[in-house]
Amino acid sequence: MFNSWRRKAKHLPPGPPGLPFLGNLLQIPSTKQYVTFQNLGNIYGDITTIRMLGSNFIILNSRKAIFDLFDSRSPIYSDRPRVIMSSDLIGWDGSVILANNTPHFRNCRKLMRKGLGPSAAQSFVPFLNRQSSLYLRDLLNRPEAFPDVFKRNAAAISMKVAYGYDGITEDEDMYQLSHEANRYFEETAVVGVWLVDILPILRYVPQWFPLASFQRYAARAKPVVLECINKPFEETKRHMQAQGHLDMENCIKYSSVGISLGQLDTTTASLSWFFMAMALHPEVQAKAQAEIDKVIGNERLPRVEDKESLPYVSAIMQEVFRWQPPVKMVVHSASKDDEYQGYFIPAKTPLIGNIWRVAILHDENVYHDADKFIPERFMEEGAPDCLTDVFGFGRRICPGMLIAQPHMFVSIAVTLATINITKAHDAQGNVIEPKVEDTPGVVSFPVPFKASLQPRSKAALDLIQRSVEHSKTLPERLDVFSLDA
Repeated sequence: MFNSWRRKAKHLPPGPPGLPFLGNLLQIPSTKQYVTFQNLGNIYGDITTIRMLGSNFIILNSRKAIFDLFDSRSPIYSDRPRVIMSSDLIGWDGSVILANNTPHFRNCRKLMRKGLGPSAAQSFVPFLNRQSSLYLRDLLNRPEAFPDVFKRNAAAISMKVAYGYDGITEDEDMYQLSHEANRYFEETAVVGVWLVDILPILRYVPQWFPLASFQRYAARAKPVVLECINKPFEETKRHMQAQGHLDMENCIKYSSVGISLGQLDTTTASLSWFFMAMALHPEVQAKAQAEIDKVIGNERLPRVEDKESLPYVSAIMQEVFRWQPPVKMVVHSASKDDEYQGYFIPAKTPLIGNIWRVAILHDENVYHDADKFIPERFMEEGAPDCLTDVFGFGRRICPGMLIAQPHMFVSIAVTLATINITKAHDAQGNVIEPKVEDTPGVVSFPVPFKASLQPRSKAALDLIQRSVEHSKTLPERLDVFSLDA
């Protein structure tokens, strides 16, 4: 009893006053929570507490607070808050991204570090280069559907890396299954959106109950999620004629599905923001194209290996991630009681890192004109590298970042080398202005917009066609690397 009293007597970080029982529930909007959290930080400081239905959430609005807790104290702050809707009700209970810092999580992360680490990532480079020409071919064949082209290209790469599977872009059933399962994850993994996550007892409410629409949603989603987790794994296992220990099989299964789905929407979102940026800033596009023409010429496409030789193109990639990070908030949880800057942080408290505040940094002291798209800030202006913020922190840093970054770079580079991206026009010839506005959810997409895509020249079109034909002669197998490296 004394320990319980002492815990309550300690001070949580400050926050806005709320209503009885509801707390701050009515003050937090269903979209753009990161803006509200930044505004609360401006009032109450970089560490802010909000309360909803008896539960505390701590918001971290500064790079220092996020790194101090998520990175420097990662043994304590590597758990995840329990997300009943996503993990228990629709089938993502073994997901690595939702797992606490348990032996299952550590074993999966160890496996993923080996499979996605430096030697593995280097072995994937020829495949990424090969895939880039096929991506351009699909982009020219379906320019109006560029987000779907991004997603199918990401699926081809992630399924190849995760399962060694070829043909995802032709296997419509598998592609749609992955797409739908990923959508269910993104709609249910946002902390605090589903009432059942705040009041877990609601999980026992039957489907027929008038307020149980979440149960009916879960009944639709769970078979899709389980099929997406099991089907590609069982197919791969059957082809390999392999048997293994059940715990290791589960680790491989959930690590593989994490790799295959983790890249789908994040890459699609980032490339979509890149297309919008180029349509809005033709001067940036022209400057990057001039750099590519000078360094690479028009006899071949840019490659992953050209990154250091194309600093302005690299700066564009960084600015895309800074301007509109694909994930604007990350959520960790404390595994035990802790204190920070004189404030008490109880065990199992969710902590929300406001990446939008940290990576985009509306703090003008770090990135001036932070709302504007200015790649030059990463070159002559010497702005700090933002990639360490975008891909997570501590033990929960994105294990696929060594593949995601070269994939993003080569996609941007080959697009700039061969295609002009401009604003679209309607049937009357009026310019359609893209809206710089994002969608709700775990991954931040731009609201749907139109853009006009045209080959830069006849030579660029010929280059794409030659590159596609050449790619067909290259081996589809990934280079061999050692898991012991």
